[in-house]
Amino acid sequence: MKAARGFLKPCSAVAGIAVVLAALIGLVVDGAGAAAGAAGGVALASLGFAASVWAVAGAEKIDLRLTLPVALLTYAAKLGVFGAALWAVESSGWDVLWPMALGIIGGALAWLTTQGIWLFNAKIPYIELDERA
Repeated sequence: MKAARGFLKPCSAVAGIAVVLAALIGLVVDGAGAAAGAAGGVALASLGFAASVWAVAGAEKIDLRLTLPVALLTYAAKLGVFGAALWAVESSGWDVLWPMALGIIGGALAWLTTQGIWLFNAKIPYIELDERA
């Protein structure tokens, strides 16, 4: 799994760029509040994806059979956190619900696209190779 986590650095770098881009777009379109909401949405999505990777990697160290249940649980937890964050923003009266929601979507797309490109270019064997080989 260590080789398969190599996408964390490029995904984190792209997420950082996406945070800045979301903030700039939010600032231009609707002001400082939208900039903060959009950037917060991208950051929330990126942190959710990174947390999932570390949770699945931790589960793999315990037992390989735990990876699917942990992945599904982290997915459900992420959706819950995203929903709770959007609800909290809406309840606060701060008018950045749409920028934050679009930031979450943009952050997810940036992360998944970067991870997909990394995976396409990675040389990861689909079987475990012996150290002797």
